[in-house]
Amino acid sequence: MPVLSILGPTASGKSELALLAAEKLNGEIISCDSMQVYKGMDIGTAKPSKNELKSIPHHLVDCFEIDVRYSANMFYELASDLIKEIESRGKVPILAGGTGMYARLLLYGNDMPPADRELHARLKSRLKEEGREQLIGELMEKDPETCERVKDNDRRLVRALEAVLLTGGPIPVKTTWGDEAVIPGLQVVNMCTPELNRARIARRTGIMLKSGWVEETEALIKQGLWATPTACQSLGYRQIGDYLNGDFESFEALEEKIITLTCRYAKRQRTWFRNQHPGSWHIDRSEGDNPEKIASEIVDKFKQACD
Repeated sequence: MPVLSILGPTASGKSELALLAAEKLNGEIISCDSMQVYKGMDIGTAKPSKNELKSIPHHLVDCFEIDVRYSANMFYELASDLIKEIESRGKVPILAGGTGMYARLLLYGNDMPPADRELHARLKSRLKEEGREQLIGELMEKDPETCERVKDNDRRLVRALEAVLLTGGPIPVKTTWGDEAVIPGLQVVNMCTPELNRARIARRTGIMLKSGWVEETEALIKQGLWATPTACQSLGYRQIGDYLNGDFESFEALEEKIITLTCRYAKRQRTWFRNQHPGSWHIDRSEGDNPEKIASEIVDKFKQACD
């Protein structure tokens, strides 16, 4: 059975469209978001509400504690299994989110170095106990070219050695991407103009901060957020942490900083989705457009793609 993918930059309205499409297609949503998998990271990741989670089955949301290392390879394996599982129930898998590399990897084929969580944990322990020079020396013997690229970054050093030990050989310098999707269906890229995207980001950021994002961050810091391998990278939490430490002159300055950083991230997302998803259908959103009507158009086009 084909997969419907509704992708796009942050705050572009893709989650709403995915929910509406799921209702019309008897579908289930697979989150393509690198941070919504974490428990407790609700407000800052714009996670679906409890009512939305009840109304439509969602997957890869609220799956892991914040100390789990989540990766593109992990997403690929989990999402691939979920597509089969959803199809086996006679329902439509709907991929929805804005983590572009995850979507590209799933829809166009897995061509990334393999990963192993236990090996990764052992290498991180070795880094701490033996020091980086030991790991650099080991990687230099097996893949000197990669070693030169990653030796100054502990995270990349561990990841590279992990991949080299699993494959037994050097890591390709450049990952090749296919231009043909390996999963049939319809890819929809939900886009906004930079001006509209900024307005939506500003509006949403204000709501998130008023809804308890600062308090959520405080709770996560107590759980060890800054020591986590992946969760600590989520946009906005670090800035709120700085605010709690007194590094911002005002709450308004914090809000403006988060808006600015989110807009930069959205710009990178727009560039990614324009260039990395050949054959996708791009929808240009406008202020005040009708999500119900757009969702109906998506459903019609998806059904045509399935014929």
